[in-house]
Amino acid sequence: MNFDSFIGNRKIIDRLRAKLREGRFPHALIFSGPAGVGKHTAALMIAKALNCTNAPAPDDFCGQCPGCRKIDSGAHADVMTITVEEDASQIKIAQIRHLLSMLDFQPLEGRNKIFIIDPADMMNAEAANALLKGLEEPPDKSFFILITVNVHELLLTVRSRSQVYNFTPLALEELRRHGVSDDLVLRWSEGSIGHARSIDITRLKSERELMLDFLETIVTASEEQFQDLLGASADLGRAKQGFEERMKILAVLLADVLYVKERLDEKLVNRDIRDRLTKVANRASVDRIVKMSDFLGFIESSLKSHVNRQMLTDMLALTGNEILNDFLTESR
Repeated sequence: MNFDSFIGNRKIIDRLRAKLREGRFPHALIFSGPAGVGKHTAALMIAKALNCTNAPAPDDFCGQCPGCRKIDSGAHADVMTITVEEDASQIKIAQIRHLLSMLDFQPLEGRNKIFIIDPADMMNAEAANALLKGLEEPPDKSFFILITVNVHELLLTVRSRSQVYNFTPLALEELRRHGVSDDLVLRWSEGSIGHARSIDITRLKSERELMLDFLETIVTASEEQFQDLLGASADLGRAKQGFEERMKILAVLLADVLYVKERLDEKLVNRDIRDRLTKVANRASVDRIVKMSDFLGFIESSLKSHVNRQMLTDMLALTGNEILNDFLTESR
């Protein structure tokens, strides 16, 4: 593998290679963009190019020398990845302080030291402020690559000291050229080659069926079916695994319902179940679907703390049902 094997975002790769050729590679980079579009892969490729002992050109790497192989296996002494530790929710200041303590040392086995922080937006405030010391006056032969889904989640002071590269999703045709042929997988991949290759289509269809049943129950339940509605909510709220995944699936289904209502069939992800989506669209107003989508966003942010998932799913179910929602409002 070398830079030519990188999939998508060729303009970014070309710009990075140009800086390598010119010998003026920036000491701090931010790779921003959706998950699975190659940000971490690009960071490792840069680390190889800066340390390869058998590079065919200044802007490439061989992928076969001991240095390249060690970077692939995570064993290179001069390439460090800082991420969220097990059982932690953030990158801590102690991790950044350890990184900073290594800046004054010369590379141990390569030409340069590379520090990859992924996901950089998970640094707590103290860690992010501590990192500024390293970004302000980085020593020679030291490079930082910060990886994030959204560059604006990082401190402005961190962004101002780094060069930002915005990675974008791949087009469907580009995914097809790289071996992704299933139409449903293509549309669920969100332009991510990594996501496309990891999708278990059988499991996806099974989980989608559960969430579509839940959505249909929500929008069709009458006052007499109040217990059925809460029963469907209870089944979802009790799920010990896959709760977040199911919320994401529901979000995609809701978006598809809105596309059906607006007659934007070209944007549909789940084209194979358009008839069932149309039935939901005919029963639920745009306002109700939007309120459910907004509440899903609230659930996503709430999951970062210890919350009662059962209560959240009950509220979600009631938010989506116009008859029961109006009935409960009038009863207050």
